[in-house]
Amino acid sequence: MCFRPAGVEIDIHCPHCGFKVPVMGSTILKKCPKCKTTFSDEDIEAMKKEGGFADGPAAAAPAGAPAGAPGAPGAPGAPGAPKAPGM
Repeated sequence: MCFRPAGVEIDIHCPHCGFKVPVMGSTILKKCPKCKTTFSDEDIEAMKKEGGFADGPAAAAPAGAPAGAPGAPGAPGAPGAPKAPGM
């Protein structure tokens, strides 16, 4: 199953040719697909600011379920003892 959030699009452009660079999650390509220029660390930082990427651990994807999310259902309880007929 593939999960893609609806309506999330980040515009990042190559600082050399202006081509819109595809972004996968929070990963920016290291090389422009159009002009084949390899981006420097400064270029990548500038593109992150242009796209509105947050810095630090808060920008990373969550490792598990978010706080307050319901847990997995537990095992069903054992059935009661059988009753005598007619009771």
